[in-house]
Amino acid sequence: MSIPLLVAGILAVAIPLQLRRAHRPEQDLVERWARGHGVELTPENRALVTDYLRNASVLRTWGGVAGAVLPSVIAFAWSGRVQVLGFGTDGESAPLAFGTIFIGYLVGALCAEVALARPVAGTRRKASLSRRELTNYLPHRVVVAQRSSAVAGAIGMIAIGLVPYADSASNPGLPWLALAAAATLAFGAGLEAIERWVVRRPQPVTSLPLVAADDAIRVNSIHAVAGAGLALLLLLCSGVALGLQASDVAALHSTMVGPAAACLVLSLFAWRHVGQGSRRVRHPAATSDVAPA
Repeated sequence: MSIPLLVAGILAVAIPLQLRRAHRPEQDLVERWARGHGVELTPENRALVTDYLRNASVLRTWGGVAGAVLPSVIAFAWSGRVQVLGFGTDGESAPLAFGTIFIGYLVGALCAEVALARPVAGTRRKASLSRRELTNYLPHRVVVAQRSSAVAGAIGMIAIGLVPYADSASNPGLPWLALAAAATLAFGAGLEAIERWVVRRPQPVTSLPLVAADDAIRVNSIHAVAGAGLALLLLLCSGVALGLQASDVAALHSTMVGPAAACLVLSLFAWRHVGQGSRRVRHPAATSDVAPA
């Protein structure tokens, strides 16, 4: 059996299962999520949490599905080439192309956050008085990992343009690699900017239970964005390490295998444990009356 056919078969089974799980969540999902995020459910905040979890699950799943399927459709429409997650029937393959799933998941996570309607009730608003910083919602080590991965990927791309390669190897050239390095740094900066935007979105809530639920939702959204974004950066670093490993420098043939494998494993870890784990906000919620809206 060919690899593209095998991958297509796996997707044909996995995609319907994931979509069914997203559209028909388990009955105790809300309660389990609340326990994991340290939120006490009340009649006031249950609807907010339920709506968010339903929409987030559906949008993130459909985003991941689009990331898995659309590249194959586009490649076939553009060039007539049949490929599935980078594995082509013509024998050419890009094993790290499954990173498009991370891209789709990231877009879905952002759509879920944008689509969330935070409640505003009564003639007077209340707002959180707690100073909201990114590290209250996302561990500092994850922020450092994002920055380090972006910088490492950019430096590695420049290195690819400087080291020698065999005449038979294709190299896009230093100017294009420098442009790609700049785009990598821009992606890393943009990823952190998005996370800070989620943190600082207005919090027009009406009670402490709603503040607590809203903070937990922000934690969940930011981790989903960070998990997918960091996974992409680490996957890029894995590809860069493989690119250096393929150079004409003998020392790189063995030394780059370890970093490539480590970054690949860490990318999957980041997506699963950073992006989908239960986390709690690191500051107490507080509310106070402000001027009427």
